[in-house]
Amino acid sequence: MNAVVVVAGGVGRRMGNNIPKQYLDLDGKPLIIHTLEKFLQFDPDMKVVLVMASGHRKFWDVISISYDYGSGIIIAAGGETRYESVKNGLQYIEDGLIVGIHDAVRPFVSPETIKRCYLAAAESGCGIPVVEMDESVRMIQSPDHSVYMDRSKLRRVQTPQVFKSEMIKKAYRQPCDLDFSDDASVFESHYKHVTLVEGNRENIKITTPTDLQLASVLIERRD
Repeated sequence: MNAVVVVAGGVGRRMGNNIPKQYLDLDGKPLIIHTLEKFLQFDPDMKVVLVMASGHRKFWDVISISYDYGSGIIIAAGGETRYESVKNGLQYIEDGLIVGIHDAVRPFVSPETIKRCYLAAAESGCGIPVVEMDESVRMIQSPDHSVYMDRSKLRRVQTPQVFKSEMIKKAYRQPCDLDFSDDASVFESHYKHVTLVEGNRENIKITTPTDLQLASVLIERRD
């Protein structure tokens, strides 16, 4: 059985809106609904855990009635950090599942990316979507010194990051570390490896007004 923990705890300060970014309208539909539909289209029997801040429940209650999702999705409490939020969500995931962890504000993940991630996790324990870097990059070593880095050896990491549930739950029993930048780094800290798969470039994380404008363009192009 497949499962997904959708992390929707962000308050969206960079968006400059009183409504949290995951509940903003995108082509006549809340952004978070676009995201959830991607996983339910991939697997209609997908177990879904939605992690949200307690203050956001009022937004979700209205949306869930409108889209008839109220009874099929488990709500978990968000934490002070993303690490705590994911850990709270994983409490509702039993062993023996393949579970993805996905940002609620990534509504353009492709069915192919989702499939690659879940297949890789079933085989190797995890599947992490990445895309190649398309710009030059430099590493800052001090305020006045930087060095060139070979972009062919770098990848941008996306979600869903997918795992065998018993493995990622065990990894999340570790104390939180400042080096944990995402779920893959938590997994890697315990198991010493991750499996990378191809992501899709449209799978952007919507965090700013510019991102929302780009999302509108992607919707128009899709239609």
